[in-house]
Amino acid sequence: MNGADRGMETRDQNESGSFPEKTIGPKSYSYGELALVTGHFSLNNLIGRGGFGHVFKASLDGEIRAIKRLDFLDVQSEGGLEKEIMIVQSLSHKNLVELVGYCIDGANRLLILKYFPNGSLRSKLHGSDNVLDWKIRMKIAIGSARGLEYLHENCKFKIIHLDIKPDNILLEEDFEPKITDFGLAQFFTDGATHISKSSVMGTHVYEDPLTTKLGKYSDKSDIYSFGVTLLELITGRRPIDNGTDIVTWAKPLIKKALEGRYTNFIDSNLQSFDHEQIYRMVSCVNSCLNQPPNSRPTMKKIRLVLEGISLPEELYDHKLRKSIIHRDQNEFGSSPEKTIGPKSYSYGELIRATGHFSLNNLIGRGSFGHVFKASLDGEIRAIKKLDFPDVQCEKDLEREIMVVKSVSHTNLVELVGYCIDGTNRLLILKYFPNGSLRSKLHGNGNVLDWEKRMKIATGSAKGLEYLHEHCNSKIIHLDIKPNNILLDQDFEPKITDFGLAQFFTNGATHISISSVMGTHVYEDPLTTKLRKYSDKSDIYSFGVILLELITGRKPIYNGIDIITWEADEPKPSLKPFIIQETNNYGTRDRGHDSRRPTEATSYGSSNIIPETSFDKMDCFPIPISFRRR
Repeated sequence: MNGADRGMETRDQNESGSFPEKTIGPKSYSYGELALVTGHFSLNNLIGRGGFGHVFKASLDGEIRAIKRLDFLDVQSEGGLEKEIMIVQSLSHKNLVELVGYCIDGANRLLILKYFPNGSLRSKLHGSDNVLDWKIRMKIAIGSARGLEYLHENCKFKIIHLDIKPDNILLEEDFEPKITDFGLAQFFTDGATHISKSSVMGTHVYEDPLTTKLGKYSDKSDIYSFGVTLLELITGRRPIDNGTDIVTWAKPLIKKALEGRYTNFIDSNLQSFDHEQIYRMVSCVNSCLNQPPNSRPTMKKIRLVLEGISLPEELYDHKLRKSIIHRDQNEFGSSPEKTIGPKSYSYGELIRATGHFSLNNLIGRGSFGHVFKASLDGEIRAIKKLDFPDVQCEKDLEREIMVVKSVSHTNLVELVGYCIDGTNRLLILKYFPNGSLRSKLHGNGNVLDWEKRMKIATGSAKGLEYLHEHCNSKIIHLDIKPNNILLDQDFEPKITDFGLAQFFTNGATHISISSVMGTHVYEDPLTTKLRKYSDKSDIYSFGVILLELITGRKPIYNGIDIITWEADEPKPSLKPFIIQETNNYGTRDRGHDSRRPTEATSYGSSNIIPETSFDKMDCFPIPISFRRR
């Protein structure tokens, strides 16, 4: 048995109590298992080839899977799979491929991925199947942009893909795109913008000639590649046709297309298309391909233009990034850690670290338990101990582990480890010395200035938007309040305490739950009365938080809750604008939760005016003098 297998197998039940540990993370397979299910890697089962190896179709554990085998045996490339595992297992987004398992056995290194019967975008664009209509092409473009935006801007570490092309965009049955093949991806610490690499294995046509010539790769390299992919979606043309690459061919036609002249440019197989959408996509292509790297837009700007939220002119107003570093390609080290997923601790280890859960180390209490400060593995950690021993609540930690470990976003708390030992269930989380938003708003420390309050509001909205709209399964929090928004040293907010979170399958909008333990003031009275909770329940709670950020008032003061107080307060001067524009996002329209906006509307582009957050609500009109365009 290899080291990775030993690291992933469950321990003897006597090591950490009377119950065996539950494994969290992608599953480890032996090489023999994978050789058997692929017919010893028979070419009859070959379905594709990525930047580092061949991909085979196989039945594994009763499911059809895609098994990617690393083909390069040189020392440098042998490290590719460990790196890809660390990247893929740390990510979770509905437009990124899901890692199911892996194998590390000597020189044999393999990934097991979810299988997509619709194949790749390349096979659909250039195969003999039915032609993709324009609506599907737009869906693929927007979904791929969302996935790349997540990699570039919303991960704990910035990640560039370095091999974006139609082959690496897989399609679900409903044509939802999934970005795959992270074999070339590299982590970036915050502030870093470039990396020097001696060899990039991506397809030549999709590589930016400027960055390839200099050997400096960044997120702007992905922007260029994405522009080429959009060009293929518009034209239906292969990357190289009759010896001419698509970028060279399209260069004189892009200017004409921006003027509305589409002759010989739009895919002739398209029976119809939306002219406005075509214009937006062509504008994105132009900004990706015909600007120097530092002037190219971000994926967020591209996504907003594709969605019709921002104007195409926004693509050409990108601020240059100043911080450039060059990393050595051996930065990840020659022996990456093989353990995948949060670390498992024994109950005894956590007893010792917390001083037998001494109240001297108590730093807070969440809906499901107490939180202790402790030193663990040389780091200060927050250890959350579940206090409810009944059978129903014993399942809550497993659920919370599944929730927290399956999500990854810069505005969500990071799960470091866990313990499941009989009825003892604990989470080990990153510790934030700045404490919670509640402690900063209502404590005795320095008052939060307005810039910090806006940063906290925006970051929290991004985290909630990710949970609601960009996870593989929709997640609602059900306990959004200032106690559950932690602040790092830069006052970047981190949403925590997923003890009440529930998974939603795509398409589901409500869940009936017999018991909700959230704080009363932050609960929507209408959904609480009906016992039907949805993402709109979180929207209401978020509105209450925004109200606290604006007013600095405690949720209950002199026996009056903040919602009742706000409704009864006179509205002189600027106050109607402040309260109505912000508070109506969540709390004013109590009777129509389906009309509440999404978090994306709450923090989005400056082109979104406050009125777009309302759907003919019974709310105060915004005074004309305070409206902004």
